[in-house]
Amino acid sequence: MERIRLLVGGPISEWPDSLKSGQLSGPWAAADRGSLRLLALGQTPILTVGDFDSVTQTERRDIIEKLPNIGSVKPEKDDTDTELLLTLIQEQYNPDEIEIYGATGGRIDQLLSNIWIFTQTRFENMLQKVTIIDRINRINFYLPGEHKIMKDPDMKYLGFMPLTPVTGLTLVDEKYHLKDWSGNPFSFSSNEFVGNENHFSFESGIVAVIQSRDLIGQTAEQ
Repeated sequence: MERIRLLVGGPISEWPDSLKSGQLSGPWAAADRGSLRLLALGQTPILTVGDFDSVTQTERRDIIEKLPNIGSVKPEKDDTDTELLLTLIQEQYNPDEIEIYGATGGRIDQLLSNIWIFTQTRFENMLQKVTIIDRINRINFYLPGEHKIMKDPDMKYLGFMPLTPVTGLTLVDEKYHLKDWSGNPFSFSSNEFVGNENHFSFESGIVAVIQSRDLIGQTAEQ
């Protein structure tokens, strides 16, 4: 499978307009309430996980009747819904690209969990396939090496966030350079592209790269 899109349970207010208007085609997979929201958009997820504790009994019956592949879990579980969904997607479909929506906004603990998932060894083989997308951010994850990043035309800022201890982080041709930095998890924010293509490298660890923009009518200083 070339690409699969995932919808998890974050607030609709953080969705990009293309998702709100139903312009994003599948295949889709969903965690918990994400399945109900996809059905409302006319999209039937090929895989759904969750205990459906965030929906009513009526909604739950309606969901189950319409979904072809449900990996339900117990309310008391070791994995989050997102972790389980990613595990099953890798096992059943092994896509080349994974876009995740609904992973931001709402509870801070769930946001951080959705980002730090990709520091787990079991997800190492998929992390560079993943993009987390919301209305003003795109997050990608990288393993050591030399990397090229392409500018999203809708975004302005570029952030580098080591999620684990990192060695040798070098920002080659961004607006603000960095040379051979090593340290613990940190956030280098508010950098910018120079042109449409920039490069960076590092020797060990995991780095998240965030492209972002301000909300309309809001500046970086607000």
